[in-house]
Amino acid sequence: MGKQSVTDIASETDPGERATPEAPIPGPVRRFGPVLLGLSAIVPPLMMLREVLRYPQMHFYDYWWVLLDLTDDDGSLRPEALFGFRNEHPFVLPSLLFWLSARFGHGLNQPLGLVIIAFGVASVLLVWAMLPKSLNPWQRAGLVAAAATLVFNPHGIHNYVRSMSGASWILALMLVLAALLAMQREHRVLAIVFGLLASISYGTSFAVWPALALVAWLRGDRRRWVATPLVVGFLVVASWLVLRGPQGGGGASPTDDPAQALLAGLSMLGMVWTGTEPSIALIAGVAGLAVLVLHVRQTREEFRSAAPWWGLAVYAAGCAVMISGSRAAFGEAAGLQSRYNSMTAALWIAVLVIVVAWPRWPKVRTVAVAGTVLATVALGAPMAQSVRSDAPNQNLLAIAARIGHPDAFEDRFPEPDRLLPRLQALGHYPFSGEFTLGCPDGLEIGDRVSTADWRTPSDGALREPRPDGRDVVLNVETDQIQGGARMLKGWAISGIERADCVAVLDQTGTVIGGGVVDIPRSDAEAQTPGIEIGLGFEAVAPAQPGPVRVAFHFPDGWWIRPLTESPQVKS
Repeated sequence: MGKQSVTDIASETDPGERATPEAPIPGPVRRFGPVLLGLSAIVPPLMMLREVLRYPQMHFYDYWWVLLDLTDDDGSLRPEALFGFRNEHPFVLPSLLFWLSARFGHGLNQPLGLVIIAFGVASVLLVWAMLPKSLNPWQRAGLVAAAATLVFNPHGIHNYVRSMSGASWILALMLVLAALLAMQREHRVLAIVFGLLASISYGTSFAVWPALALVAWLRGDRRRWVATPLVVGFLVVASWLVLRGPQGGGGASPTDDPAQALLAGLSMLGMVWTGTEPSIALIAGVAGLAVLVLHVRQTREEFRSAAPWWGLAVYAAGCAVMISGSRAAFGEAAGLQSRYNSMTAALWIAVLVIVVAWPRWPKVRTVAVAGTVLATVALGAPMAQSVRSDAPNQNLLAIAARIGHPDAFEDRFPEPDRLLPRLQALGHYPFSGEFTLGCPDGLEIGDRVSTADWRTPSDGALREPRPDGRDVVLNVETDQIQGGARMLKGWAISGIERADCVAVLDQTGTVIGGGVVDIPRSDAEAQTPGIEIGLGFEAVAPAQPGPVRVAFHFPDGWWIRPLTESPQVKS
């Protein structure tokens, strides 16, 4: 076989396609091109790293339920709880990660997110290790870059920035890929071990067992090694059925409508090909499966080489079947959840490898890989933005928990009477040294400050004309009691500057609460032409009697205004 002369990721063309001579590749491109293309695979994890480091340190909803199950009132571990279930899923390894984060990592979201990124990187490396040796350097580099893009796709941002989610989904993907690689390389016992570890990470990993059996069968292994994964998988599922906790946990019951189930499962497989439209995702999912069917005519040797990729596709399809059966009743967009990205990534990685390594249409291979990378990243923008936009709520929850009044956040912070003492005993965020209001001068909850030199806008309109004719506006439009918390919402501006910190003080000058700023408020920005977005704020303080003031820090210093002593009470 002669030297390659094209940069296309195709290694060969059909005889009928060779009539037109191809221009030779310059030496530097031939030598360094594949390396540079392969190095581009580091861009997606680096972009996701930026997202993780920007996201709040406060963990998300499911983490708190698991922590309640794992710990006693004093924060000590209940070892037997590691072997419990979460919404019927076996959850041993994620529970262990949660405990290690709580006990030794101050319960911070970002460090656990870094661990999940490491799992994602390991998944890409496992894909690289499984690639057929027949591929040329361009093909290998292109597929590794595509795999990195799919694993770290913006559609799956939930798994990384809300690290409690990736602790199950991305960990499970990594272990499934490790099992398939081990089976490919005839380390069959090791494959079973990785399959078991995946099965105690999340219930959808049960799909690894038929995938391993298929790999063994396509490779021509002895019947006992084809049967062993099926037998082990049967025992795993049977044990789960016997040991799992009460059914339910989280919403409506599974649907009995086959059409609804098909919509959920197929749209999950195609979710990376749309922003928010289930119908487009469904068409994409069907298209991906159709491409696999069109490539199913392979020789015995091709099937042997392609076995792990067919196994990966079966794993993804199995996950879709399980999700469609359990989540379809949650609505037509049930299959577009950000956390499902790891499974749709598994399908499309398998599709791309099969299309490139065993092509039916050689000329479209480069387009297929490049198009998948570009389109899925761009289409993931709406999902990523929806997750980012929730970050202020997480920061506000951290402040509410720190002051002991997370009453307004029951949908994301369960059973505070039980949970808060555990967090305090563990030194868990937000009761760790990493907690901060983010004020430039270091103002924190509990500090007592003199406000003598802080400026106060005029009473009534609360506007203070500046010498240059610009105004200060400290607008508190919502002042409401919810349980033991006082919730504030509004917008603030000084001249053309937005606030960079908000704090709530009592009559003695003690900081009793705080909040988040830089929240987009299109209505306020319409009243202040020429101002950047982000004038909004939200704050929380204890619902205590006596005068309370809210203060804002701007580049020109602190401004402060009083609050009414008769806030609205939410019924």
